[in-house]
Amino acid sequence: MSQERADVRSIEVIDRFRATLAEFVDAGRSALVEAESDLDRTILWLDRDRAPHWIRQIRRREELVTRAKSELYRKQTQASAKDGRPSVVEEQQNLRRAVAKLDEAKRRLEATRSWIRRLERERTMYRAAVSAFAGVVEVDLPHAIGLLRRMSENLEAYVGMAPPDLARALAPPDDDSGSMRRAGSPSTDEDAGESAAVNEPDRTEDEEPRS
Repeated sequence: MSQERADVRSIEVIDRFRATLAEFVDAGRSALVEAESDLDRTILWLDRDRAPHWIRQIRRREELVTRAKSELYRKQTQASAKDGRPSVVEEQQNLRRAVAKLDEAKRRLEATRSWIRRLERERTMYRAAVSAFAGVVEVDLPHAIGLLRRMSENLEAYVGMAPPDLARALAPPDDDSGSMRRAGSPSTDEDAGESAAVNEPDRTEDEEPRS
C-alpha cells in the first residue's frame, strides 16, 4: 500500500486550478473546432463555388472559341470568293485569345479540383494528428475536473465538521463498578455467616456432655 499522503493546504487553490483546467478545455475545443471548420469551409468553397464557376467559364469560353473560329473561317471564305487576300490577322488574334482564355479556365478548374483533393487529405491527416489531444480535451480533462470538484466538496464537508470532544475522549473510565463491588463485600460476609449458622446442627438441652 502506498505511504504517500496528500498535502492539501488550500481548497481555494484546488478550485482555481479546476477553473484553469475548465478554461483550457474550452480553449482547446474552440481551437479544434475552428481549425477543422476552416478546412471544411475552404473545401466547401472550392467544391461549391470555384469548381462550378470554372465549369461555367469553360462552357462560355468554348463558345467564344467557336465564334472566333467561325469569324476566321467566314473571312477566309470571303477572300477566296473575291480572289483577294484580305487580312485575317485580327480574326486570328481573336481566336488565339479565345483559345488562351479557354486553356486558362481548364487549368483553373484542374487546379481547383487538385486543391480539393489535397485539402481533403490534409483534413484526414489533421484529424489523425489531433486525435490524442482531442481525447484529452474531450474525456481526460473533464474527468479530472469532476474529480477535483468532488475533492473540494469532500474537503469542505470535512472542514465543516465539528471537532471531537477530546477532554471527554481522554477522560479515565468511571469507577462505579469497583465501588459497587466494594460496597457489596460486607453483605457477602454476612450472608456467608448466616449460611454457616444455618448449616450448623442444633444442640438440644437434653444432650449430655460426653465424658
